[in-house]
Amino acid sequence: MVKKTVLVISLFVLFLYSQSQVVGYSTTDIGGELQWYPAGLIAGLHIAYNAPLHHSVQFRAGYNKANRKDWGKHDHEEGGGPGIGIGYRYYFSYKPHGLFIGAHTDIWHLKIDWRNGLVTGTSKTWTLQPVAAIGYMFLINDQVFITPEISNGYEINLQTEGEKVGEGFITLVGISAGVKF
Repeated sequence: MVKKTVLVISLFVLFLYSQSQVVGYSTTDIGGELQWYPAGLIAGLHIAYNAPLHHSVQFRAGYNKANRKDWGKHDHEEGGGPGIGIGYRYYFSYKPHGLFIGAHTDIWHLKIDWRNGLVTGTSKTWTLQPVAAIGYMFLINDQVFITPEISNGYEINLQTEGEKVGEGFITLVGISAGVKF
């Protein structure tokens, strides 16, 4: 009987000790963002679910306004379209703010009007945009955040109706702001 009592008390103390080590807090971020890249501008809304320690998963929806000028496959490519994405961030601080690294992938349904000399046309494409990111989340009064970020990745046209349009290496510079709940 004594062995069972000692075992139960030991397990209970071990459980209490393991729970006392939990730090940080879970939050949900809701905000808006702008990302600029040499061939366009992305505006969107996002929601992020932050774990108590280091990790965050982000869902995004937005609009990609592309203006590839002469960087595409034609003399001029311009258009845009809606898209959605998912991402992950690892915060170096145990709370979800401060310096982070991450990655996100967006998929855009773009309608691109192009011109090549006197020839013009329109192409519709599904574009995948995986990127790696680094940034810093400034936290104001534990509720409001402002987050500058820089990302590098690659645009891949998965499916195109019409002439092929530009794709390739991409660098995005962005800022987001919002509220933590």
